[in-house]
Amino acid sequence: MESYSVETQAKGVEGMGDVGTTRRSFVGKLLAGSLLTGFAATIAAIVAYLFPAQEVSSALGPQRVKVGRADDILPGEGRLVLVDEEPVWVIHLARGFVAMSGWCTHKGCVVKWEDQARLFRCPCHEGEFDERGNVVAGLPLRPLTRFHVGFVKGDLYVSRG
Repeated sequence: MESYSVETQAKGVEGMGDVGTTRRSFVGKLLAGSLLTGFAATIAAIVAYLFPAQEVSSALGPQRVKVGRADDILPGEGRLVLVDEEPVWVIHLARGFVAMSGWCTHKGCVVKWEDQARLFRCPCHEGEFDERGNVVAGLPLRPLTRFHVGFVKGDLYVSRG
């Protein structure tokens, strides 16, 4: 049996260099990989800022929702869409498009657009709003919240106002 001595320990340590990665080299590689990933993410963000996917010339904010083609909504008709998980009615009036929150200002029920009457009606407490969102009848005290409407290459977009 071999005795355990300083020479035996030295042979074992020298032999470990051939085994693989040491703790120090592993931590160094991990640090270098983290720095490289952070650098790549920073460069990607700068490139995305300098070269946006599409030039948009409208008054809409950053969170806009595409409603569809402007020609698809006939005058007098409305379409219900979600903007930031809020129902929004987009109505095509004779003077253009308007967009208003679909939540009644009384208790938050979802209002419905009625083409023939040209009114928003709340099914919960019989509140009524005109085509501009103003209170006409019922319990609501405030008008419907307005949203911005914009056009980009024939497409209709809505964003929070």
